[in-house]
Amino acid sequence: MGVIERKERERESRRKLILDSARDLILEHGVEAVSMVDIAHECELSKATLYLYFRNKESLLEAIYEEAGHSFVEYIESRMSENDSGISAIKVLWQGYLDRFSDSNDIFILIGIKNYIAPSFPLIQESPSRTARNPGVRLVTLIRDVIARGIKDGTLEADLDADTVARTVLIVSSGIIDTVARLPRDLRDMSIVVSEMKRVFEIFLRGISGAKVDRSQLILSTSKK
Repeated sequence: MGVIERKERERESRRKLILDSARDLILEHGVEAVSMVDIAHECELSKATLYLYFRNKESLLEAIYEEAGHSFVEYIESRMSENDSGISAIKVLWQGYLDRFSDSNDIFILIGIKNYIAPSFPLIQESPSRTARNPGVRLVTLIRDVIARGIKDGTLEADLDADTVARTVLIVSSGIIDTVARLPRDLRDMSIVVSEMKRVFEIFLRGISGAKVDRSQLILSTSKK
């Protein structure tokens, strides 16, 4: 291995250490309570070294948010097919959401960071520079597109506004997660989050599905398969 390649690997390894340490601290104390000094101490690095990787706390948080958020959207997209009806696609999307986070604390970190760096999203349109980096925009777009597909194929109500529904779903689900995230860490229960998400998603499914859709099929699982 050459010197340049070794240094690059060392840099990537240290960057991962920083991000992983920041995640652990955020999960334990919350986004607002964690400082760059705290993160440097957790990594056993100097503050000056930490700033070589991230210019400030917000840039570090954005890196965590973007990596985890885009990874989640790619996971959902991999489960969907162009041949799915609109109602089937939205079920796949929401089931994937439940499955991905049923045994993970990442969702608390993602929503906490979202509320810190982009508190108005998705209620208010952000600036183009911030929107381009926000994986939440990609998720809203994905939800909107499958709803539009369902409107077109008749499996969803024809008078829906796809963009409004997509944003509303994200606002409500984020609110549930934020409420649970405010509890002490030892009292957080992912089963509560998953159960409430399932309830919300099924209510939305019943409300937006077309008249000819079999209501008995509008059920989501709470366990990974």
